[in-house]
Amino acid sequence: MFLFISRVGRASLLGFVLSLFAVSVASAQNPNFVASKKANEVPVFDAVYPEDEFCATAGVGGLCAAEPVDVPEFDANFIYRFVAYEAQRPFDRFSWQAMVSLVWPYDGDGNPIDAGYRHPDAGYAWWETYRDKYSLFAGASAPDDQCRNDLPDGALLLSAFVQASGDVLIDQAGNFVLYETRVNDIAADYIRWNGLDSAAGRMAFAQSGQSVGFPILKLSAGAGTLTGDTANLLASDKTAFKPGAQMIKFAWRIMTDPADQERYYTKPARIAVAAKDAVDGRAKCLDVTVGMVGLHIVQRVKSGNGDRWIWSTFEHVDNAPLASNARRPNSIIANDLFPEGCLGPDKTDRDYVFYDGVDRADHLANQIVQSDLRWADEPPYARDPDGNRVTAPDIVRCWRLFSGTAEANFVWQRKLGDSVWKNYFLVGTQWIGNGGGAPFGVGEVPRFLSNVALESFIQHQMDGTCLGCHSTAFTDAGQPSNFTFLLDPGR
Repeated sequence: MFLFISRVGRASLLGFVLSLFAVSVASAQNPNFVASKKANEVPVFDAVYPEDEFCATAGVGGLCAAEPVDVPEFDANFIYRFVAYEAQRPFDRFSWQAMVSLVWPYDGDGNPIDAGYRHPDAGYAWWETYRDKYSLFAGASAPDDQCRNDLPDGALLLSAFVQASGDVLIDQAGNFVLYETRVNDIAADYIRWNGLDSAAGRMAFAQSGQSVGFPILKLSAGAGTLTGDTANLLASDKTAFKPGAQMIKFAWRIMTDPADQERYYTKPARIAVAAKDAVDGRAKCLDVTVGMVGLHIVQRVKSGNGDRWIWSTFEHVDNAPLASNARRPNSIIANDLFPEGCLGPDKTDRDYVFYDGVDRADHLANQIVQSDLRWADEPPYARDPDGNRVTAPDIVRCWRLFSGTAEANFVWQRKLGDSVWKNYFLVGTQWIGNGGGAPFGVGEVPRFLSNVALESFIQHQMDGTCLGCHSTAFTDAGQPSNFTFLLDPGR
């Protein structure tokens, strides 16, 4: 059930009653994230959000390129244990606004293009102004740095194909999924100004006794001085501030079938393959088109416990089906979340990128590829050391969407319906809502959140959740790194 409890212990009676009703009528989550009136599919969405929900700048209304800076409803005076339906809505609003602002295209003069969300190729996206690890850390280079030469305008330089867990994901076409991390100027400046862009600098910083703490808010020009309680200002005039530190991580699939590209946000890319990772033992540069299958957005905010970041994650709707034994994200009363592992569904309703679609009820999914994998010169790119094609794993989603997030997806997808973004959905928004401790983890709410394209093989684990995992992050100098693994570049 979903409710929130204040510090004085008073529960929201309305949230409690509504949650009981939701549990009593719910038999299965609608896996397609669309409105449905079938008796066995819930929820049925008919919500209409006010136009102000779609833009971070107050009074504009409708979709816009403005970056959200805070969740002013986030109240540190409340202890959130289980989330009431309406309590999650401001966080999911923040996530959708952040994603739309990141991908909104700009023209050559630095101005957002009108209705740019409909035309993602009309200019450069805001996220493309962010620093990647190659330009941020001293000594960082692509496996074959020659791949930088004559890199086409707008093309990405990619090389990472190993997940944070150390595992490798292959899609059903037999190609590796690639990963890319970037940070905004606020985070990049903090890293550089504190010498955290080199191993020696990170060691010196740790020995100085300072703590790693990325900036929370930056005043924009003419906004005055940040003093006292800013909640009212943030709610009424969101243009007064610029976002604090923000980090993003993409998961890209290689688009070998041109017919698939119209359903994806795509970019030209060059993949730098190290000699040790190639079947023939030679470094190579592969020019491809990639499509976004996953996106993490993390940002520090002023209100509530936002100093421990707001965590948002998005996926493509064609990634993977829901496991037959999927759990709700606030399932906390369990000694073993998935004693049998995450199991494949009885049947599927479409072709999935990371699931083979064969109807094998309750078979064990999310199994790590055991082969020593190598890159080939042509698709399918994932091969064994002898150059043979390898079998891709079946990936399923172990966690259902929170019902409030499912509603937000329906509303935002409907708003974005004439664009490629209708094919993406918010998996969830996570934040620190309580002091943690068993069974509440580190205090993250909702309790469990993962992305099948970025954390494919650890979804079933107790610490396989965004905040829980990143709470263990340290720099390579052995210092707590403020919830990011970025300051351990060799990890």
